[in-house]
Amino acid sequence: MNFGFNSNVRVGDALYHVQTEDRGASHPFLDTVVYKSGQVVFKRSASYEKFASVLEGETLAEKLHEHLAQQHRQVIAQLEAGTLPLHTKEKVELAVAPEGLDLRLLNPKSWLAAGNASLEIELTKRKTKQRVADADVEACLEYEKTRTPCAEGRTDEKGCATLKFLMPPNAVEGSSLVIRATDGSSTGETRFRLKLKASEKAPAPVSR
Repeated sequence: MNFGFNSNVRVGDALYHVQTEDRGASHPFLDTVVYKSGQVVFKRSASYEKFASVLEGETLAEKLHEHLAQQHRQVIAQLEAGTLPLHTKEKVELAVAPEGLDLRLLNPKSWLAAGNASLEIELTKRKTKQRVADADVEACLEYEKTRTPCAEGRTDEKGCATLKFLMPPNAVEGSSLVIRATDGSSTGETRFRLKLKASEKAPAPVSR
């Protein structure tokens, strides 16, 4: 059904963005993600598969909206109270360094056409090169430390995923296309710098 809530929450000197959304019938989860300066610092996912199997139509929509709003409010309340277990960038890097993930863009020269983006992604474990299935993958645009979410999905049994979206109007020269994957405690990220007009040029990799 794909609906959700977005809120900006200030706690002390820090500004957070809280996003809660329904992932749809193909992936029946209510996901809440907390961002700080474009980085994911918390994520909560709740399945609604059980009651989706016995409810339908407007009744299901009302139930989903109720649960979505409740989860969104709970996360904000915990964030404001200082009880949400946030992950700082330093903690995440230390935790995933031994088992990082590698992202590969399979169509680096053809992913963008007439403002329509289609990212063909392959995800593997950094050490073993084993393909990673059922992992969360998201794409966003980053410009001057601000990230604009564009699309998200999950890898299939072959460790592949395709993310499709319309290029946002704020995609200007100097922006970076950021692709991030999460599998349990393991994460991986790759980025490409947009050169010239986003509607005409594919991105070129930048050194990290």
